[in-house]
Amino acid sequence: MPVSVMRLTNINKGIIKLLPQIVTLIILITAIPQLAKLTWRVVFPVSPEDISALPLTMPPAADPELKKNVRPAFTLFGLAVKNSPTPTDAASLNQVPVSSLKLRLAGLLASSNPARSIAIIEKGNQQVSLSTGDPLPGYDARIAAILPDRIIVNYQGRKEAILLFNDSRAPSPPPTAAGNPPLVKRLREQPQNILTYLSISPVLSGDKLLGYRLNPGKDASLFRQSGLQANDLAIALNGIDLRDQEQAQQALQNLADMTEITLTVEREGQRHDIAFALGDE
Repeated sequence: MPVSVMRLTNINKGIIKLLPQIVTLIILITAIPQLAKLTWRVVFPVSPEDISALPLTMPPAADPELKKNVRPAFTLFGLAVKNSPTPTDAASLNQVPVSSLKLRLAGLLASSNPARSIAIIEKGNQQVSLSTGDPLPGYDARIAAILPDRIIVNYQGRKEAILLFNDSRAPSPPPTAAGNPPLVKRLREQPQNILTYLSISPVLSGDKLLGYRLNPGKDASLFRQSGLQANDLAIALNGIDLRDQEQAQQALQNLADMTEITLTVEREGQRHDIAFALGDE
């Protein structure tokens, strides 16, 4: 009997030693399902059943009335509005005196939109298509307006009109009397007489020639008719640089054989091309 009691006591001691492990195993077995559910909710917060139960709604359509009130795209300086001349302005422009510029208005396309109006200007054997604001060839003048039968130009601070197909716009020169040859012919025969109509003085900066200062001479008629202005600085003749001594000498030697010349001048920091016809007639 004592032996049996001793064995039982040993068995109980063994069970007592294993009891914490047994309890831990039971707790784990009981907690596994709960841990599984907790893990599922952490990884997937919304269950498939919840997803299927969510209502499906579409975003509301844009209100048509709101589209009407939408403002146009913003521009920094606004939108430019080009206005055509009003009837009152057109009537006043028709009273502008006829220009004496040696240009011919060969054709035009007048539009209510000034940007689309085009004038065909003829000078000599060349024609150019110009718009409002463009400079006229050979003169310090710009187109101010294009009308159905004429163009208005700003020339030397005043407005002048060039009429369509008006070949008699400039007064014809008086008949030349015998013994009084045309001006160009006289100048070709006696080039020194140019100083009567034109004052020419070189402009130097140290040893560098900057050009030739032009001013009217005793007879200022030729100076005014040519489109030159006082203190113009001549720098090129038919594209030949007058500031280069060799090129300038070559240009002067060929001047007698030229029928047309283009003089490039600097005026108030800008360059202008002025054309001359040197025909004998």
